[in-house]
Amino acid sequence: MAKFESTENRPRVVFLSSIATSIVLVSLFLFGALLINVSRGETAYTQVDMAAGSIFVFVITMIISLSLWPKVTEKLENRAKE
Repeated sequence: MAKFESTENRPRVVFLSSIATSIVLVSLFLFGALLINVSRGETAYTQVDMAAGSIFVFVITMIISLSLWPKVTEKLENRAKE
């Protein structure tokens, strides 16, 4: 499945995976906020609310994904070795 050349490359893979995960979740958050603003007649969220929410979502997802992706990559490596 996933082959990692060496354990030296693992921090880079984990970091890039975390950034990608955070960007996807921030995009989903913004899409939802914009969809709510469009569907209602009045603005539910201001631009400041959406910007602050996006930063918050990015930081929280980075923290969570940086703690989860190392475990995922380790399981993938162990599965590939078997």
